[in-house]
Amino acid sequence: MAPRRTASSARLLGLFAGLVALTVLAALTPTRAGAARPIGRDHGYAAVKGRTAAVLAPTPYMGWDSYFAFGARYSEATVLRQASELLSLGLARQGYRYVWLDVGWWHGARDPGGRIRVSQAQWPHGLAWLTHALHAAGLRAGLYTDAGLDGCGGAGQGSYGHYQQDVDTFAAWGFDAVKVDFCGGVEDHLNPAAAYAAFHAAIEANAGHRPMLLSVCNFLQPGQYAEGQPSLEESAFASYGFAPSVANSWRTDTDVGAPGHVRFADVLRNMDADAAAPQAAGPGHWNDPDYLGPDQGLSGAQFRTQLSMWAILAAPLMISDDLTRIRPASRAAVLSGEAIAIDQDPAGVQGTLVSSSGQGQVWVRPLADGSRAVALLNRGSSPLTIRTTAAGVGLPAAARYRLRDVWVHATRTTRGSIVAGVGPQSTVLLRVSPSP
Repeated sequence: MAPRRTASSARLLGLFAGLVALTVLAALTPTRAGAARPIGRDHGYAAVKGRTAAVLAPTPYMGWDSYFAFGARYSEATVLRQASELLSLGLARQGYRYVWLDVGWWHGARDPGGRIRVSQAQWPHGLAWLTHALHAAGLRAGLYTDAGLDGCGGAGQGSYGHYQQDVDTFAAWGFDAVKVDFCGGVEDHLNPAAAYAAFHAAIEANAGHRPMLLSVCNFLQPGQYAEGQPSLEESAFASYGFAPSVANSWRTDTDVGAPGHVRFADVLRNMDADAAAPQAAGPGHWNDPDYLGPDQGLSGAQFRTQLSMWAILAAPLMISDDLTRIRPASRAAVLSGEAIAIDQDPAGVQGTLVSSSGQGQVWVRPLADGSRAVALLNRGSSPLTIRTTAAGVGLPAAARYRLRDVWVHATRTTRGSIVAGVGPQSTVLLRVSPSP
């Protein structure tokens, strides 16, 4: 029997189909050189210098995740609407292409053969249909599971004992990425390195031979679950030691917040934790300080700081917000081509803290063209003047330097001094290079 459609769901499907058609047409429109124009940055597959094989996530992946926006309550119609917004707002064109179903897409049911059984009410057309629709629009699809028996959303929502079976199912459905949580993993006393290596092996051996990005989400701080559990060696703080060889990203601290509740103090906490092992990051494998949280409790300045510092850290940019209600200032921030270009710099070098004075900090990221991305960060609640120099951020001697302010969209020159007044809990994000 065909799935039943309400009038509203039929209208939504029609809207999405129209957007898909327009997007595909735009993607196939010839450029002046006669080549097809891509929908956006492709974080899925690219050749890495010195390797013959393609890699996943040669630059940090970008997209939308359901968690801060909807918690564990969403449906096919919700996802289609958010995908439509990625297209209509121009986010997909800027590189936000992953549509990620976080906790809540499945409630733990399996059939007698152990295969995942999803709710027909929640997914009336099925998940294979959903991924096909997303792919037709030039988007990619991700979903969630847990390394243990249970998931963060409840009993049975994990893949333990079913790694290969579940990965084969995800591949057959057409998913491009899997986030593997660790709520059940810590309950089951699993070793994170061993569990994630086993899940990686299942992806490599999937029956459909489908490449799938793996996001390690052991988010637990030492002792967060119970006294002494996990240990430091099995916490998020240690994932950089094993994850680069098995995953495309790994969480470096606990959640930056909860739906509707992201605090600036926690943004700074996650930023600091993410900065602990910059050497582990590079093309195909990234430190992950958690999702972008526009409109989840941060002010406009605080959110621009989050986005600025995530770009300096070469972090995945996953927007977790209801895109139908995203505020104009938040939309303008996530659409900033200059900020995205810093995050997506092909050299893949993570930025680091180079100097501190009180609440003022200078962070620097070397870029592929020889320039430097410089973040003048004010962590405090009072305005500051923050200073550094071209030499201090690692640039060679030159008569003059070009300073491009990403958020103000202004360019000036200097003989070497880099100084700015920075508002409370704000960041001045600059791109600095020798002036011709």
